Amino acid sequence: MSFPLAHVAHWYHALLYLAPILLIGLGLWWSSRRERAAERAAERERAAEQPPRESRR
Repeated sequence: MSFPLAHVAHWYHALLYLAPILLIGLGLWWSSRRERAAERAAERERAAEQPPRESRR
């Protein structure tokens, strides 16, 4: 029984084309994820340095 993957040789060209695009997309996603995490850490650090605010009632 043969599977309908008769022209797999045609698909590897598409995969070679998509690989760099996927790598760039993954790199951008990873970079933005790290940047957001660094911003949240800096925000937490700033909040820890500030004295607590007194509430006005």
